[in-house]
Amino acid sequence: MSYPIEICLDCDDKEQLASNIKKVLQAGAQRIELCSSMSEEGLTPDNASIVLARKLMKDSNGLLVMIRPRSGDFAYDESEVSLMLEQIRKAALAGADGVVLGILNKEQSAIEIRAMERVMMLCRTLALQVTFHRAFDALSDSETALQQLIALGVNRVLTSGTCWGRLSTALHGQETLLALARLAKLDIEIVIAGGINPQDARTIGSSMEDFNNKISFHAYSSVLHKGAIDSGTVKALVSD
Repeated sequence: MSYPIEICLDCDDKEQLASNIKKVLQAGAQRIELCSSMSEEGLTPDNASIVLARKLMKDSNGLLVMIRPRSGDFAYDESEVSLMLEQIRKAALAGADGVVLGILNKEQSAIEIRAMERVMMLCRTLALQVTFHRAFDALSDSETALQQLIALGVNRVLTSGTCWGRLSTALHGQETLLALARLAKLDIEIVIAGGINPQDARTIGSSMEDFNNKISFHAYSSVLHKGAIDSGTVKALVSD
């Protein structure tokens, strides 16, 4: 079974970004997640990068923009939440189809529901898709968190099934990913990330074929060679 493929791209080098977007689209990937500063696990990109990506992607409905105002943890104060809301508005105006974000409480133990409610209200107004990023993997109770995201109306959750900050891959988190897939059903899409390459995507995807749910795969470093997209690897992901 073939699953949708999402490719994360760093936008710090505009010339490289344009080339990478073209390669990703030609290889057949369905979505692009646009980030800056991937050395810091991804921050909000500048508007020029979003506009460039929108132009190159034309009418594709797969341009997702990271909304993360700083590196570090995922607990944001009021001024930072306000900044995130403004970044969401700007991303929508620049042509984004969706945003990728995550807000946790001060202890990093639970989703900050009130702040997420504000985010979701704005995103519904702007007709933006919402992905809750790998802040999800910092939580100890992923099944409760998934139910909360479903209740909030979040479209997707990005997860490796392993603890955030550990040098592990989605293949190590396969048991947790299976449990989340059973729980998610058709209510939310599970976007599987964490060292995803064609072989691992094939292995994990085959274990989920019995579930009538929404699954996709997210790749970054595995599809790059010296900062450039390896079209062959992306094609292999798309075709598996």
